[in-house]
Amino acid sequence: MAAGLRTPLPNAVFAHCGSDEYGESSGPVDLGRFFTSIIVVSGFALPIILAHSEVIDPKASVMSIIGGGLVYGTILAYSAAFSQEDSDYE
Repeated sequence: MAAGLRTPLPNAVFAHCGSDEYGESSGPVDLGRFFTSIIVVSGFALPIILAHSEVIDPKASVMSIIGGGLVYGTILAYSAAFSQEDSDYE
């Protein structure tokens, strides 16, 4: 669950670096997305690897993946809801 809480941090830090006038992303924005993808993938892959190596119980792995998915899904839904409202006012 700690990885789920850190997930939006790279996007939040690099999101204000902006994009060019044609809507293409800049390097820092892409770097933030890259760091976010690493955190998200490791949040789902690490419990599977630990369960496979019998460090944790497979049930704990499933619960960790479900919990991480819920946290990340909530963050995405919250971001989408507020970015959609901002675009309506422009």
